[in-house]
Parts: sequence; structure tokens; C-alpha cells
Amino acid sequence: MNRTLILCAHGSEASRGRAAFSGLVNAVRREAQDLDIVDAFVDVQEPRIAQVVVETAGPRALVPLMLAYDRPVGVDIVRASHLDPAVTVTAPLGPDWVLAEVGVRRLFEAGARSDDTIVLAADTATDDRAVSDVGKAARLLSAVWGGRVHVGTLGGPDTHLGDAVDVARAYGRRVVVSSYVLTPGAVHDQMIAAGADVVTAPMLDGGPPDPRIVSLVLARARSRGGWAPVGGDPGPRLAHS
Repeated sequence: MNRTLILCAHGSEASRGRAAFSGLVNAVRREAQDLDIVDAFVDVQEPRIAQVVVETAGPRALVPLMLAYDRPVGVDIVRASHLDPAVTVTAPLGPDWVLAEVGVRRLFEAGARSDDTIVLAADTATDDRAVSDVGKAARLLSAVWGGRVHVGTLGGPDTHLGDAVDVARAYGRRVVVSSYVLTPGAVHDQMIAAGADVVTAPMLDGGPPDPRIVSLVLARARSRGGWAPVGGDPGPRLAHS
């Protein structure tokens, strides 16, 4: 029996977002033919993660295709994993150096210049760990880009994206938003509407997924603790890379 890899995303109402996610799942499936690849969602789309856990069997690694350790990871996904002790939850996809590299690629593709003011834009981040992860993502992007990166989110204690764009204009340069979002959809549309001069495409832009992202998904799945049953431990079961 093959091991099972469950890829869990937020879910999207936008057809382009669903297509981008499906493209990543199919790319992972092609790359890892020794694994049974199953997709699942926290909300909006079916099947929901709890249903997938109940309907699958054997050792399973559950990779949250999220860019920060937010409530869906810490509550919804971990709670679903508790339905079966053979399920191990890995660290979410981000933050990671790979995503910073892809983010810089998106900046170049959008025509960003070295003298632009860069604002990393993230979805709402309210949990302390999610806020910390967004900050780390900005630092990684800054290191790869080679210049300062500001942060703006769509909600939470960090500066709101619209305000961050306004503050960035004080530097008297073009403002470029680096979209820290996985797929196209409503969240990315809000980033576009924030008033920046340039907004980059999501990590998955509808074309073939960057091979580095595919490799990152598989690295998460095969990280320390992947597929390791954890018995009756009542706490969150997270394998850290």
C-alpha cells in the first residue's frame, strides 16, 4: 500500500484559484508517483479535511498549503489530524527561502527595479505565530531581493496594506507590492486594489508551478516526523523541517 500525502488548502471560490491549486497537486502527483496524493480543503471547497482523514487509511502526511501558521493550520487541520493517530501534520509551506526566491522572481517578472519601495502583502494575520511568520517571510524576501521590504496585511495587528502603501509613498519612489499569496482569487484582488504602482502575481500564477514549489511540498512531506504515527498524544502533532 502506498503512503498517502494529503495536500490541504484554504479553498477558493475563484475558478483561476482552483485551477492554480489543481496544477500544483497534479505536479506533485507526477513528481511523487510512489505516493497517493489526495487534496483537501479547510473551507469553501470539498472535500473538507476531516472527511479526507476519515476516508483514508494508513500512514499519512498532511501538508498545509498555507504560507503562515494561522488558525486553519493550528486549529482546523490539527483537529482533523486527531481523528486518526496515523496522520502527521507537517509544517506549513511558508515561510521558506524557496518562497522568497519565487517572490523575487515574481518581482523581476513584474518589472520591479532596485530603487522601488517593496511592500510584502499578506492575508489577514491575527494569531501571534501567523504575524511572526509574515515578518519572517518579509525578512527572507529582503535577503534575497537585497533591499528593504515593508509589510502590509489585509487585517490583524500589522499595518494594513492600504496604509503600508501610503506610507511607502513617502520615499518618493514607485511602490511595488510583493504578493505573499499562493493562488489568484479574492485575496490577491484586494492586494491589487490597495493602490500600489505594481502588484506581483501570486506564487502560483496559473501557469505550470515553479518546480521549486513542488520540491518544497515534497520536502515538507518527507521532513522529520513525516508518516510517523504518534499514538495518543493529545497535543498538536507537527513535524518541523
